[in-house]
Amino acid sequence: MKRIYMVLAAATLALAVSVPAVLASGGGRTRIVLKPAKAFPAAKGSATFKAKAGERQLEAEVEHVRRLAGRTVTFYVGGKRLGGAKVGALGTAHLERRNGAVPAVHAGTVVSVKTAGGVLIARGSF
Repeated sequence: MKRIYMVLAAATLALAVSVPAVLASGGGRTRIVLKPAKAFPAAKGSATFKAKAGERQLEAEVEHVRRLAGRTVTFYVGGKRLGGAKVGALGTAHLERRNGAVPAVHAGTVVSVKTAGGVLIARGSF
């Protein structure tokens, strides 16, 4: 009996350690962290993908890019342009798309945010 508890404890610990800290999923929802590029070391971001029967939603945001305030940044998913968003005075930009406007998202799909000139701000993958 003691051995069973030890095996269960070891399996639980292994499972807890194997789940990446940047990926949280539940209820058809997956969230990732977007890491900063060298050109924007203070940038932070995230992307959330939700899928239910007949409905898909993708939200992405980038923060701490105040030097781009007033300019438009472009969000890409799987290498395809999802859309642009204007950076606010506080240095944040947010984009949300639903259903047909949301490309296929699966493990390994890359989300990136770039300036109008194509300079990478932040990126991450599902």
